[in-house]
Amino acid sequence: MRPDVPTEDERLDFLRQVIAYTEWTIRSFDTKAQISIVAFVLSMSPLWSILTSACPRAGSSFIMAFLLLFVTCVLLLAFVVLPGTAMESETIGGWSTKGLIYVRSASQITATSDRLKDLTSEAELVTETLNLARIREIKSRRLKYALGSVFVFYGSAVVAFLLMRNCGATG
Repeated sequence: MRPDVPTEDERLDFLRQVIAYTEWTIRSFDTKAQISIVAFVLSMSPLWSILTSACPRAGSSFIMAFLLLFVTCVLLLAFVVLPGTAMESETIGGWSTKGLIYVRSASQITATSDRLKDLTSEAELVTETLNLARIREIKSRRLKYALGSVFVFYGSAVVAFLLMRNCGATG
């Protein structure tokens, strides 16, 4: 065997490490979304106070659009935490997959870390790696959309403040 070709144990260990890293990344997206929800909701009170102090009529004129955009942002951030879906294929090369990490029903949940250490099938590990990679991409895309909506929300708050800064002087 050539020295630059990984052994089967090295390939299996690599796949296990990829699975662990991908799981960590998915958890980090969930944590970022949860922290963002809390920070975003807490920022609403001072922001609303600033807008209503700039123009007392702001509550009646911008409330629906502002609150709709706020609720949309919170829902998009919460959507990041929702689970993703695995690939539809149940078989790899004619072998059915067991669902080590991503399981389709609660009855399949087991101690995955123990099963992962004992697993010697590259096909199973590759399937789980691809399932987790797909879930990671879904959560990444959801977080990008949610953060984009938050930037739009804050941008609209700045624009609303700028438009209303002379509200008291003209009215």
